[in-house]
Amino acid sequence: MKKKVTLKDISEKLNLSIAAVSKALRGHEEISEKTRNLVLETAKQMHYKGLAEESPPKPDEEKVIILVDERDIAEPHTMSLYYFIDSALKSRGLFVSLHGVSLVNREKHIAEILNTENPIGIFLFRNFSQKIVENLRKTNVNTIAIDFDYPHIDIDTVIVDNYSGAFLAVRHFIEMGHHQIGFIGDNNLSFSFLTRYHGFCHALKCWGVPLNEEYVYDLQFQDAFEDIHFNIITDQLNYDRLPTAFFCANDPVAFVLNNSLSTRGIRVPEEVSIIGFDNLDSCQWQIPPLTSVVYPRDHIAERAVDLLLWRMQNPNAPGNKLLIQPEMVIRESVATTIKK
Repeated sequence: MKKKVTLKDISEKLNLSIAAVSKALRGHEEISEKTRNLVLETAKQMHYKGLAEESPPKPDEEKVIILVDERDIAEPHTMSLYYFIDSALKSRGLFVSLHGVSLVNREKHIAEILNTENPIGIFLFRNFSQKIVENLRKTNVNTIAIDFDYPHIDIDTVIVDNYSGAFLAVRHFIEMGHHQIGFIGDNNLSFSFLTRYHGFCHALKCWGVPLNEEYVYDLQFQDAFEDIHFNIITDQLNYDRLPTAFFCANDPVAFVLNNSLSTRGIRVPEEVSIIGFDNLDSCQWQIPPLTSVVYPRDHIAERAVDLLLWRMQNPNAPGNKLLIQPEMVIRESVATTIKK
């Protein structure tokens, strides 16, 4: 049977992101006419069956919007979630558009987006202020928070179980003989980072492994302009006193750590093993390929869309919190060691 052509196949052929291909096929104005024509022609040549499905929504068709910090809109994590939500909604006859929210006059910008799009549903990616979330609740537009918990607001939430993900990482290190295990993150940067750190500490305690503060790097990745700089890891590490293994708060942190160690002749995983979190596509291209806890974007998207549709039918029910259990992809960045 001939393999069905997907958006991913087209994106790989043209070296474009999946989101860019999807937007091009829908005639989105963000994509240049030249690129739109190239994508359309390639899709025809590859006999892509979804051409009819990619037509732009009509003004009177029901639409869902995604709101995300404008700084995060181009991140692989964001675009991957957008792709899976887009696919899940299309299969149910709905359309979605992605909007980066300005850092300046956020509430005004969100109000303008709502007025222009008139959505029947909203997905909030990551962290927005409590005031913004409360104001969205007052609009009576069905809203689902993804990747961030708002414990004091009655809102539907879908998040990965970061705590359990940290347990998976520590357990794998223990099974491979590691007892000197460190952590690198920024506990003030995000809810996910903090929860992963708490899970890391609890996991060590459960296995009777002492937490060595010397191996914990709670850094400050965000500067005064709120830009993120993971590369500060390089100058913060004590290369003379390293653990045998590091659990990193996310994959980009692990990438910087891997490069920092390698440039100093410290072999990964022979001398220091590494596990990341998110399982970004680029994990497989690291040297060595990175073991990582999976952020199950496809499952999160499906559950979020299901929850949105349920909420439309049950507008007065209490908010739900769905915890999605992660898995781990084992590659080559963890080696067996012995307790020193």
